Amino acid sequence: CGNRFEFRAVGSSQNCSFPIAICNTIFASGMSALSGLIEGGMSHRDAVAKLYKDNRHVIFTGNGYSAEWPVEAQKRGLPNLTTTPVAVATFNSPKAKTLFKSMNIFSNEECDARAEIMFENYVTTLNIEVGTLIDMVETGILPACAKDMAK
Repeated sequence: CGNRFEFRAVGSSQNCSFPIAICNTIFASGMSALSGLIEGGMSHRDAVAKLYKDNRHVIFTGNGYSAEWPVEAQKRGLPNLTTTPVAVATFNSPKAKTLFKSMNIFSNEECDARAEIMFENYVTTLNIEVGTLIDMVETGILPACAKDMAK
């Protein structure tokens, strides 16, 4: 089915306002581009057709979870952000900062601050999860293995 848009829900510990703000910024940027074409004298139909032609390479109707997608994304020159640190760095890229600033959403300093907070949250969460894993191994798995090996 080609008529779909998938947006995953945020995790239970997260607030949905930030992802919604990002989606709204992307939409507003697109509408600004469309408005600019129309106000520049292009017909509505031609303006929409131009934006579609310029951006159709991002439309993928295949299985986004298959091994085919990363290869296809690379062929199309699209990012495939597979880790949190890479995604946060992309959020704080010059291109993203320009977009946020042009839409009066975030200043460059606000982008820097948000990225720092996202990195700190990631590292904190990772430390908690690793500590929990170590505790589980030391208090549950290793004693069970030692008991089993003693038999």
